[in-house]
Amino acid sequence: MARRLSNPSRLARHQLVMPVVLLGLVAGMAGLMSSGVAAVAAPAQAGQVTLFAARVILNPEWITAGPDGALWYTNYDGDFIGRITTDGEVKSGFTGAGISHPAGITAGPDGALWFTNAGNNSIGRITTDGTVTSYTGPGISDPQGITAGPDGALWFTNYLGNSIGRITTSGTVTSYKGPGISHPEGITAGPDGALWFTNTGSKSIGRITTAGTVTKYTGPGISEPAAIVTGPDQALWFTNYGNSSIGRITTAGTVTNHAGTGISKPRGIVAGPDGGLWFASVKNNSIGRIATTGAVTSFTDPSASGTGGIFRGPDGALWFGDGGYNGHADSIGRITTAGDVTDYTDPGMHDVGCCAVGPDGALWFTNGGNNSIGRMTAEGTVTSYYTGTGISDPHSITAGPDGALWFTNSGNNSIGRITTTGTVTNYTGAGISNPEGIITGPDGALWFTNAVPDGSIGRITTAGQVTTHCSGMSYPNSVAAGPHGSVWALSYTGTICKINANGTITRYTGVGTNPYNITAGPDGAMWYCNGIPDGSIGRISYNGTVTSTYPGAGPDPYSIGAGPDGAMWFTRAHTSGIGRITTSKTP
Repeated sequence: MARRLSNPSRLARHQLVMPVVLLGLVAGMAGLMSSGVAAVAAPAQAGQVTLFAARVILNPEWITAGPDGALWYTNYDGDFIGRITTDGEVKSGFTGAGISHPAGITAGPDGALWFTNAGNNSIGRITTDGTVTSYTGPGISDPQGITAGPDGALWFTNYLGNSIGRITTSGTVTSYKGPGISHPEGITAGPDGALWFTNTGSKSIGRITTAGTVTKYTGPGISEPAAIVTGPDQALWFTNYGNSSIGRITTAGTVTNHAGTGISKPRGIVAGPDGGLWFASVKNNSIGRIATTGAVTSFTDPSASGTGGIFRGPDGALWFGDGGYNGHADSIGRITTAGDVTDYTDPGMHDVGCCAVGPDGALWFTNGGNNSIGRMTAEGTVTSYYTGTGISDPHSITAGPDGALWFTNSGNNSIGRITTTGTVTNYTGAGISNPEGIITGPDGALWFTNAVPDGSIGRITTAGQVTTHCSGMSYPNSVAAGPHGSVWALSYTGTICKINANGTITRYTGVGTNPYNITAGPDGAMWYCNGIPDGSIGRISYNGTVTSTYPGAGPDPYSIGAGPDGAMWFTRAHTSGIGRITTSKTP
């Protein structure tokens, strides 16, 4: 059913949002889009950007960088530990008897990940291959935050136990109690060699040395402090949930409080790569940034789940996928050219990769989370979910020239074909390796990206014959049909490969920063998104000239498609918005 966007009603106490790391990741987690070329309109000034909020925060969990170069996160409600690569691909979800309502997570000094289990009062350890060990001990009671200490041990907060815990990498647990510890929640290693933590019970900030000496600091404006982090200015910064402010405390105990517009029931906080502190505000569903000078910027309507591909629908609106990767609700979104957003949800939607208009006039989409292909009418009614042995972690889907839908299966290295009645055929073999994006080419074949190991572009005929092109691209993420019968592919490393109608291959390098998702525009050029830290929209002409890089789309544009109004429309993965940028063909 369709629903208007509304604020979430729940953010559990255990969910201290760590936005910046998660924001840097969720961009690549949804599937890639395919789109057509919009109608040509009268010339206008190009490059004007408009942004539309698309979804609300859906309670992302704690996340940390792992020693394997991937990111690891906790799913409290789902009782699992997740792993996601830096290109946005969810590789694993680890469950087991030793994982019960996991809350905080951090990288340990032993090459493993350590996490708190609020459900069974234990501390968990998981290796990068997924082996889980669970440790119990004196004083562990509703553990929440966890951090690596300067002494080679892990330190954590016991919310109900009113204590600070320490666990060695061999599993020896020590618990510290005292009058300066009251319902502690967040914890971090300070710049002074001690551990700093928040006391929600006593509205104070605590400090504990590695020898167990506790000091409590009070001050103006400390009210239900939640998360805490060391800032770039060597002070400790923390969120005050109780009075909607951001606090700062020096290692000498001097407290400063920052309140104002854009800070509303903040929970998580993290030091950003830009010299600012980033925080998640629950009440106004936003991600905020505070400079060390106290200047606040607010970005509204972020989503932990990430916005996926965007394309022009059969009804003249833009449709996009909202994929949720932490067990939260997934949906299909629709936005009109006036910016009116509708969200369509259904219990069967899970890690939606979005979408294609089928020959039956319905919207077809991939469900990476439950290995299925979904079908939804333009009115938002989901009619079917198709599963089968040939569907495994599907990413992208497109309408084929043969009246069927074709999709990529990254889970089993295959290309799938599904008829509008649900009959699935699966194609495997040489030339198909971790496929992601897929389109119908101008030559009547299907073209797709092979992310690894060779980083090539694959071509499959409707009879199932496969060839590869543009080898060595290094993680191509999207492919698109361009002008004059050409096919274009884009890689994360800033390389574009153009395959002309006669088979001639041309490569262009250095076209952008962490670029994603290339598509044809109504002006005869190809358009794409430049991710963090650039946060812009790129344009390359048919002859390979990068003519424009338009700022103002950031920090996180992800997918882009041509709209019915002569403009380009794009998704904003981390702040979960929809953007519009004019072209020379926009009225």
